Amino acid sequence: MAITIQSSPAPYSSMHDDLWFVSSSNNTTNPNATVFKFVYDVYVNGSQVSRTKIYPSPSAEGSYGIFNASPIVRAYVTNYFEPSGSSILVASNDKIKVDSTINIGEEYVSGGNLITNLNLVSSALSSYNYYPPLFADILFTNNNTPLVLSDYYDNLLIENFTDDWITERDNDNITIEYGDNFYATYFKITSGTYYAWIDVVNESGSIIDTASGGITFSGEMNLFNCQAGHINTFAGRTLITDTTYGYNVYLKRGVAISRKLQFIQKCYPKYKQYNLHFLNRLGGWDTMKFALVNKRSTELQRASYRRNDWQLSGNTMTNIDSYNKYNETTLNYAIQHKDKFHLISDWVSEQDYEWLAQLFASSITYMEVQGAYFPITISSTNYEYKLETSDKLFNFEIDIEVGKYLTSQFR
Repeated sequence: MAITIQSSPAPYSSMHDDLWFVSSSNNTTNPNATVFKFVYDVYVNGSQVSRTKIYPSPSAEGSYGIFNASPIVRAYVTNYFEPSGSSILVASNDKIKVDSTINIGEEYVSGGNLITNLNLVSSALSSYNYYPPLFADILFTNNNTPLVLSDYYDNLLIENFTDDWITERDNDNITIEYGDNFYATYFKITSGTYYAWIDVVNESGSIIDTASGGITFSGEMNLFNCQAGHINTFAGRTLITDTTYGYNVYLKRGVAISRKLQFIQKCYPKYKQYNLHFLNRLGGWDTMKFALVNKRSTELQRASYRRNDWQLSGNTMTNIDSYNKYNETTLNYAIQHKDKFHLISDWVSEQDYEWLAQLFASSITYMEVQGAYFPITISSTNYEYKLETSDKLFNFEIDIEVGKYLTSQFR
């Protein structure tokens, strides 16, 4: 008896794609081993979470055990938006992925007895919380050369962002208001000593001040807050003020350097602004500011019942009480409030407009209000891409519904 894994998921596979394991056994053609099944055991964090028995799937090449681990594995991904502390690194963990082990065995009937042999071969699986887009990544493919299928697939893998910021926004022109929280995620894979660098720049782009320091990572998912106050805490001095023109944030490991997050500070004094923090397609957290005319509305859902306005009071039927209040004909016993917003951003580039489709499609999004994070649902259902050549300048607009409801007094 021997189990062979014929194929398994590639490194850095998405848990939202199928994760196929194909295995074979020399017992599938053994006449003394009838009612044959492959046994797939899935372990997460050292504990068995499932056991699946699969009949061989006939094919021209032979009979294989075919198993998709994806539905089981992705049930163990968690929400890892966990900002804390006052320095630039606010969370560091491995929650962007689920590490599992697939043990493969076999079960068959021989001589009238049920024989079960478990864990004859095993395979480690790390699957990540990202999804590929429909088309090749045009943000990083700037020529008209057709992509062959293998190149297309490779362009979509999260491994293209290892030891770098996992975002597809325009990092060269990020506007931020002094005091704003701004989240970005660094995907750390390579071991070594990392340093965070902050360069203060003036309007001409010249560096006028610099701070750096070592960063200790606990995992692959590393959430940074590039707010001025957090940067000043990291620097140990007032590096960024409200009059600072801009600053760059990046990481170094030896001679290797990440892309730079290039911030320009901007004042938005006229309207009430809101920041949305969302899970992007790569499994990282991004921030988008909506600084123009943001309109709030409230939708109310009323539950009520009707009754006769004439009621017995003592020995008299009356439609008015002793306080000269008329009796209620319609009695509202539960009223639920749903807050909605129509948000409008400042002008955005074509690249950022395409990137913001990930906000539109994000499964986890928070609206920040006075330091608190309210879960929201994107209520807009149609997204239209725009081009600078035809649409010129444009804003990004979105309709959202706050996921925390209020209820008036019950009756």
